Amino acid sequence: MERPDHTKETKTADTLRRAQEITGIDKIYALVGGFHLAPAPSDYLAKVMTELKKLDLAHVMPMHCSGQNFIDLAKQEIPEKLVLCGTGSSFTFTA
Repeated sequence: MERPDHTKETKTADTLRRAQEITGIDKIYALVGGFHLAPAPSDYLAKVMTELKKLDLAHVMPMHCSGQNFIDLAKQEIPEKLVLCGTGSSFTFTA
């Protein structure tokens, strides 16, 4: 599997691709976390979103420190995958 250049925009995507390589599992069910994108400019966010879309994630679950700018973009670009969550949210994942 060919990986893109390692830039800040692709770091998360590169990590997920590496996990796919190591596990041999192609499908990533959910990306959950604080993405720390609040101060990011729109062109940077667009690059991040492009990389996330390439991964065909079932769910993207940004937490409190992801930034409203990322959440707003996700609502526009991947509304069917976006799961809003925060402190106290509870999810059950099954195989």
